[in-house]
Amino acid sequence: MGDFRIQGTNRIHFILLCTIFKAVISTGLGKCPIYPQFPNYDIRRMTGTWYEVERSFHLMEIAASCTELNVMLNERGFLLITVSTVNRWSGNRSTSNGIGIPSHNGSSSFRYKLNNRMPYIIGRMLPGAGHYNILFTDYDRFALVWSCTNFSVAHSDRMWVLGRQRDIEAGLRAQIYAIIQELRLDPDRLILSKNNNCTEFEDQTTEIN
Repeated sequence: MGDFRIQGTNRIHFILLCTIFKAVISTGLGKCPIYPQFPNYDIRRMTGTWYEVERSFHLMEIAASCTELNVMLNERGFLLITVSTVNRWSGNRSTSNGIGIPSHNGSSSFRYKLNNRMPYIIGRMLPGAGHYNILFTDYDRFALVWSCTNFSVAHSDRMWVLGRQRDIEAGLRAQIYAIIQELRLDPDRLILSKNNNCTEFEDQTTEIN
């Protein structure tokens, strides 16, 4: 039953916690669902390289392919995140650097801002900036990431499946979809990320103050 290890204690505790928090089905109506923190979250184990395997549709990412995230942890406990992509039409590579600031110690949610000199009130509106939640992860194979923004009478949310490899085998993918459904999200919204003919990005050392 090796592949079913993600159905262990963390999963049981998390799903039980979700049942006692107010949540709405992800229809876009009402406020964003509220999820508890992922139990026993270890931010240090989130470091390293992640690849975007699946994501919900977003017009701003329609040309992006081979999305790769390199995650480090600084001395303040902030995530230093380098996102690299390839434009699948032009073939050009682009890289952005940002900082993920946890909501509190041990929190699986964080505020992400791009590493630039713009004031926060402007920087938080740039593409990619916002609040993110690690809804579930086993650290070694996959992570389910979710972000949501409230509007007056509705909300807009997005989700990503990240992997330590550019693809996830079918059995594990089915388990991830089951987790998504248990969280009252819709796995049918996910589309496969463009990961064909990807070459590894050259190692880059970036210092973020």
